[in-house]
Amino acid sequence: MIEFRLLGALHLTDAAGREVKSLLTRSRRLALLAYLAATPQRFHRRDSLLVLFWPELDQEHARAALRQALHVLRGALGPDVVVTRGDEEIGLDRDHLWCDVAAFEDAMGREQFDQALELYRGNLLDGFFIPGAAEFERWVESERARLRQAAGRAAQALVQRCVAAGDLPAALEWARRAVRLGPHAEEPLRELVTLLDQLGDRAGAVAAYEEFARQLGLDLEAEPAAETKALLSAVRARETAAPVELRTPAPRGVSAAPASPPRRRLLWGSLVAVAGVTLLVTLAVGGAGRRSGSGAPGGRVPALAVLPLENLSGDAIQDAFVDGMTTALITDLGGVRALRVVSRRASTRFKGSPLSARQIGESLGVGALVEGGLQRSEDRLRVDLQLIDVATGNQLWAHHFEDRLQNRFTLQDAMSRGVLSALSLPVTPAEARQLRTPPTANLEAYDAFLRGKIRLRHETRKDDSVAITLLEKATALDPDFAVAQATLAYAYSFRVAEFVPDDTASLEKGLVAVEKAMRLNPDLPEAHLARAHLLWGGTHQFAHAQAIQEDRRALSLNANLDDAHHHLGYIYLHLGLLDQAIDEFRKTLAIDPGNWIAQQRIGVALINEGRYDEALRTLRQVPDSVSPRLWHYHVAWTLLYLGRTGEAAALIERYLRAHPGDPGGLVTSVRAILRAKTGDASGAEQDIRAAVEKGKGYVHFHHAAYNIAAAYALLHRPPAAVPWLRRAAETGLPAYPLFAQDPNLDNIRGDANFTAFMRDLKAQWERYRATL
Repeated sequence: MIEFRLLGALHLTDAAGREVKSLLTRSRRLALLAYLAATPQRFHRRDSLLVLFWPELDQEHARAALRQALHVLRGALGPDVVVTRGDEEIGLDRDHLWCDVAAFEDAMGREQFDQALELYRGNLLDGFFIPGAAEFERWVESERARLRQAAGRAAQALVQRCVAAGDLPAALEWARRAVRLGPHAEEPLRELVTLLDQLGDRAGAVAAYEEFARQLGLDLEAEPAAETKALLSAVRARETAAPVELRTPAPRGVSAAPASPPRRRLLWGSLVAVAGVTLLVTLAVGGAGRRSGSGAPGGRVPALAVLPLENLSGDAIQDAFVDGMTTALITDLGGVRALRVVSRRASTRFKGSPLSARQIGESLGVGALVEGGLQRSEDRLRVDLQLIDVATGNQLWAHHFEDRLQNRFTLQDAMSRGVLSALSLPVTPAEARQLRTPPTANLEAYDAFLRGKIRLRHETRKDDSVAITLLEKATALDPDFAVAQATLAYAYSFRVAEFVPDDTASLEKGLVAVEKAMRLNPDLPEAHLARAHLLWGGTHQFAHAQAIQEDRRALSLNANLDDAHHHLGYIYLHLGLLDQAIDEFRKTLAIDPGNWIAQQRIGVALINEGRYDEALRTLRQVPDSVSPRLWHYHVAWTLLYLGRTGEAAALIERYLRAHPGDPGGLVTSVRAILRAKTGDASGAEQDIRAAVEKGKGYVHFHHAAYNIAAAYALLHRPPAAVPWLRRAAETGLPAYPLFAQDPNLDNIRGDANFTAFMRDLKAQWERYRATL
């Protein structure tokens, strides 16, 4: 039988016991085999595997890569190992392949804990990595933490068995193993200290405690719980060994309940009074994710939404405060990579909704909902939270949090930690530090910041001005408030890019604010996002490479930052890196399912690929009330490619009657294409002049410039068309695939200047594709 070891050092041998080196050196195919072997379900849909292992490829090429990988696996392991069910499902024949992960799970299920720990020789896929497969890496991280926790429970169970049998030396060895498996868990440490004390090694007990406390301080900047400190004090005070008193082990698969109440500096495991539901929550969320198609591959990474908290104060004046607390909880939870959190913009749509949990969850693509209410009375706050399983509507966890208003950040910290602990999610030391660190010590500044952040989401000129006023107040009250500085920089950038392109004062203020934010916190994702906006549009320059680097840095710090995914996709779209653009827009939609602009831009990418029917279907899914200018522009543009001239003309005229100013000249430039197509040269020229006038100062005028070039090309005027194409490419739209396939440019493809321009543009695009 083939043997595949994933726990600790990777080891793969064929049925004859020979090492399968051909796979051990091919990381992506080895990763595919590991995923199929380690997951409990026998079959997986092809589409889910494509997302995991080839997210950078389009559907056709990703399927080809999967077919090739399966062919290599069969060639290396034999034809009977990889099996299929129908055309779309793939799995492994477990009668031909033994995997230590499956054997470990089986041993745990039979409570054969010593056998399970013999199999657990180290972390899952320890040190293994494949580039460009973020979803697979998230699955590995989540599974790695889950299996390590299971091994820790096994070691603790063996401690109890040995104590019950009177074999204290053996119990001590299992206790040491449990501490190694859970270096931040206090219960195994207390068991180890108690055993060492009982065996007369009080110096060893003190040393074990001090090493634990040192590591806890280094990793989490935390201190041991009061119960652990009290145990050590008792050990130090005693002159004789104490009897062994170890807790009864928790039921199999369930974490032990914490002994102490939630506090700001206690460990994660001590934050929820109902920790006995942790495994249930994890499975329920994952299961709901699988049923709704919402979760990460295999349903392993929970996806949840925080619904707007209800104002229980009976005072509408508190609505803004309650909204701010909702925003803060979403922000805190969104900073944890192991969790996908739907954006506030998406969840706000369901404020006070009569829909069921299942209906809301399926609409948002999540497996669980956090909901609750907030009551503010004089100087006290009380928040009641509950976690709801989308699939069943059952309450999986609930807790109330109460504190003085001046301890608001402590309360927020406890709320976010409570949810995370209930989900039993792995949290990195950096994420733990971020959750513990208040963004500011000034509550008035924080309230102004949250109100400004909410207004900024409305994306209108009036709301942007109000947001800037509020954010300026926040930064004046606390100049060291880094995230407020970053958000202010973003607001200034948005103002310049969308409303007042010649406002150089706002641009300068934005540059100053983002540099302040970066100095205060170089690892602040919002600061890198703001800098990306300034680099790519706010300054009227399109520093593609630098902006992409900033967006990627923001996402490496917070993968739930939907605005960074969207902005990165927007840059890719302009560069003609269309597959990457669509991927980022889809990631945006996974976090913010109601982001119609991201949906619309997927349609634009399809236009650039020449997939006009599909593009039109995609664009028609977007309400025409969402950014009417862009909607009418893109739909009319697509209809013209499809030869549906009458429909395009009706849309254009309807928009221009309602919006004669046509900011940026976008719809006017599309009408120039329409008139050029129908032979109305004078009308096309008139629209070209009007588009140029309307587009003065508009940051994204390159789109109108491209349409002007297309109109001249349709009129067989290459000397006029080519300079406009160059202008479009040089001012932010070097989208080679669009230029290469656009039938509107066919009339000038034989022109020498056009050929030279396209040669240079292609070379630039290939550099972008290779480096970005």
